[in-house]
Amino acid sequence: MDRHAPDPAVARAIDRVLAAEHEAAAAVSAAERAAEARLAAAREQRHRILETARRRATRLHALAQARLAREIAALEAGADAATPIGIDLEDAARQAAARVALALTGDGDGTP
Repeated sequence: MDRHAPDPAVARAIDRVLAAEHEAAAAVSAAERAAEARLAAAREQRHRILETARRRATRLHALAQARLAREIAALEAGADAATPIGIDLEDAARQAAARVALALTGDGDGTP
């Protein structure tokens, strides 16, 4: 037997190993492409979620500001009119001042 001639069993074994390595490399490449595609899809989904959340937060902020402005305007309008229980504070203050003035200038029984 020639020592330089390849053994057919060894040659077949080497071919099987090389084919398995080639298949493994192809499978790894396919898995890497699939992983990159999933990562890209996840990034896009994250971007959409963040954009939706930003739009909603902006809209809610604007609605809250408008509501606050309306409530402040109502409070300011109410402050110029009667109190919530229907008392005109300016009139009540005038009447109280008049009673104090009468008590200070009168004979103490509420008459001048």
